[in-house]
Amino acid sequence: TSRTASADFWNVHSGPIGLFGNEVNFDWDYDDVDDEGPVAPGTTGWIGFTDIYWLSALIPDDAARAEGNFRALGNRFYRADLLYDPVTVPAGREVTQTTRLFAGAKESTVLDHYEEAGVSNFGLAIDWGWFSWFVQPILWLLVQLYRFAGNFGVAIVLLTVLVRLVMFPLAQKQFASMAAMRAIQPKMKAIQERYKDDKPKQQQEIMELYKREKVNPLAGCLPIFLQIPIFFALYKALMLSIEMRHKPFVLWLEDLSVPDPLHFLNLFGLLPFDVPSFLAIGPLALLLGLTMWLQFKLNPAAMDPIQQQM
Repeated sequence: TSRTASADFWNVHSGPIGLFGNEVNFDWDYDDVDDEGPVAPGTTGWIGFTDIYWLSALIPDDAARAEGNFRALGNRFYRADLLYDPVTVPAGREVTQTTRLFAGAKESTVLDHYEEAGVSNFGLAIDWGWFSWFVQPILWLLVQLYRFAGNFGVAIVLLTVLVRLVMFPLAQKQFASMAAMRAIQPKMKAIQERYKDDKPKQQQEIMELYKREKVNPLAGCLPIFLQIPIFFALYKALMLSIEMRHKPFVLWLEDLSVPDPLHFLNLFGLLPFDVPSFLAIGPLALLLGLTMWLQFKLNPAAMDPIQQQM
């Protein structure tokens, strides 16, 4: 039933899932099944339903050819069908057909063991996304840090510190580029004033200035682009980590896998008012905004307009 399923987001799938054409398919959600009637993707290696942390899947016998489809049963209930080719049973003979069922948590190591046992691409039932090659090592490191620290919140802090240390050389290059741009800023302003009525000449002189001073205005942007997949992979690892489910951190944070339970709009739970998710602003959100503002203030300001936009 979709009532008990987690929400389906653009970066984490919840709904019908299956192996079709040697690829795990995340294309359909419950609304698609409602709108299109029975959805029949075709020959399948396994088929079922998933949300962020849980998976139920029917796995056909290795030697059998099976078709899979999804259908709505009404009242927000859904069914995945596994249909085998018809078999003619001669008189006095019998035929045995084996179908396996998986129902449980999407623990990466467990799913990988099933894949090693012959269930094709079962480890990809976790929606790793484009950066799977990077998300999986980060998730592994997060689990190891949790085993070391004994507190998942502390493990997240340690992981963030490690990621920052790894990216420190990139940050240094970014700061060096900003410093170089700031050093030539007076010369750039002089050129802009001298050729304010001749934009092509102004641009040409600025490019010549970059060459003389050996400054690349885009050098400060490249580290930012390189950091984007790293932080996305960190965010994705936190989204997918079932090890974080029901794990406390400190004070009122008793489950790191759910949103901050305290909200300003209902006076931290004192008022009988369920705050809509887009208005659910709590202490953690304000703390994040404050720390990001301080980070912007502590970082050197970019002088080049392109770097400022980035």
